[in-house]
Amino acid sequence: PTPGPVMMHPSPPVQGGVGAAAMPNPYSDPSCNQSMSAFQQQNQQPPPAVSAFQQQNQQPPPAAQGRTGASGNITDFFGRQPLVRPATGGSGIADFMPIKELSPYTSGRWRIKARVLTKSDIRRFSNARGEGQLFKVEIGDKSGEISATFFGKAVDQFYPRLQQGQVYLFSRAHIKPANPRFDRGDVVLTFEEQSQVEAAEDDQEIPGVSFDFKPLCSVPELEQHTTIDVQAVIYAVQEPLHFIAKASNREMVKREIGIWDASGPDGGSACNVTVWGDRALSDGFEIGTPVFMKAARVSEWNGNKELSSPSVIEMNPDDGRAFTLKAKYEEVQKTRPLNMRTSTAGGASGARKTAQEVREEDMQLGPPPVMGQALDPNGPKAIHRHILQATISTLPTDRMPCYASCPALVARAAGATQQSGQAATERACQKKVTQEGPNMWRCPNGHVCQNPTFRYLCRMQVMDHTECLEVNVFDTVAKQFFGVEADTYTRIFEDPSLESQLQQIHKRVLWRRQLFRLRAQKEVWQEVERVKYHVDDVSSIAFAKDGRQMLSEVKAALATGQR
Repeated sequence: PTPGPVMMHPSPPVQGGVGAAAMPNPYSDPSCNQSMSAFQQQNQQPPPAVSAFQQQNQQPPPAAQGRTGASGNITDFFGRQPLVRPATGGSGIADFMPIKELSPYTSGRWRIKARVLTKSDIRRFSNARGEGQLFKVEIGDKSGEISATFFGKAVDQFYPRLQQGQVYLFSRAHIKPANPRFDRGDVVLTFEEQSQVEAAEDDQEIPGVSFDFKPLCSVPELEQHTTIDVQAVIYAVQEPLHFIAKASNREMVKREIGIWDASGPDGGSACNVTVWGDRALSDGFEIGTPVFMKAARVSEWNGNKELSSPSVIEMNPDDGRAFTLKAKYEEVQKTRPLNMRTSTAGGASGARKTAQEVREEDMQLGPPPVMGQALDPNGPKAIHRHILQATISTLPTDRMPCYASCPALVARAAGATQQSGQAATERACQKKVTQEGPNMWRCPNGHVCQNPTFRYLCRMQVMDHTECLEVNVFDTVAKQFFGVEADTYTRIFEDPSLESQLQQIHKRVLWRRQLFRLRAQKEVWQEVERVKYHVDDVSSIAFAKDGRQMLSEVKAALATGQR
């Protein structure tokens, strides 16, 4: 038979009593909320201490993130224990982490508010992964300072926006251990394209640039790559020196400056400082100017310790220490004027020379380099570079100082200078072309064109009070002399009706006193070895500044007994 329905009866309630199982309610039974025993109270460990920054930014654990009660407070799961709502937004300090608390173990969700103390120039480099660029800044808040480096696309994105002395919000950067050779502190920041930098209102609580001055007499005792702050007076300024770096094959520019302070047993110490890039081309370096320098790096050349690449150069600071130091410098200059020591040998010094000194020095030139053969590092230099102040005395006019060049585009050599309007990997052929017929020109590389591009190539004589030199001038520099493009000059030269206009151009070139940067190199022509001079750059003379420089040289020569 089919079983009938089963009747379900609720179990009888459990009654408390002897031998019966009783289940107290932990949320309503007062007996479950008894105080701890004396032993538990004695052995209870206190919670670990946290800093004020951690307390203000501490987030409640996920399990304790309950609901918002009627009063607006955040409550726990059981509706009890009001929790502190974390600070958000606004200008409170809870939004920012102090720089001194940054470490490689800091989580990625941090933000600092800091002032840009120093900002370097953009530096470009190349390695096995290709070409790159970077720039560095020093930023600080009231807790400390830290170095930061921007790489790649972050350079284009942030370099125009970051201004020295302004306050910004920084976030989403990498925190890495510092390299003691190049960085201050224990950690550094690395910014990339996805990093964030936001301008902020000025905060008077964030200090500006501060200096920790060291005397110049201590420089010889310091380790290489050490950085120091110095206060000094400029007593000598050399001209900027342009050269091609061997490692990168790029054109670079540097300038050496002589500085002096009142330290040392003799009542004064002097040191050379090298500045690079756009800063080296500045006209602000004047003899007798007080200067504060921050983070100048100690380097060594030929056994002499020198300084280079200060991150901050403050000229004529409005500071009592600068006024006192300048007064001491002027007293010293009256009795024993200073003479600058040049640190670079082999014709590469930034010191100005006479034409006779240039010729005598080039008698020590080594043989011309052989293609594919490494230079002897211990042998004589194959190239000398000079700075010469001279006047253009002769410009040959029997032949046109231009040639027809090939405009075809070819692959660019590594490290070559890029011209405007050209692709980064291409350049003009520039070989001389010969005319083979109407509107048909051919170069030695086989390129054929209808309209060649004319470029300057000329020789001229320059002279000073000691000697005369014949120099070769190429297109870029020659444009500064002639004042017109080579195509325009060619049209005027070939049109007899424009003779008066041609003479006006030549008058613009002749008998002008200029500052020449020469490159000297030996060559063999028809089995005869000779020295050939090329003009790498030319500039006009600032006569007031040049007069002060000559006066300083005269005083130094008199003090040392030179005639």
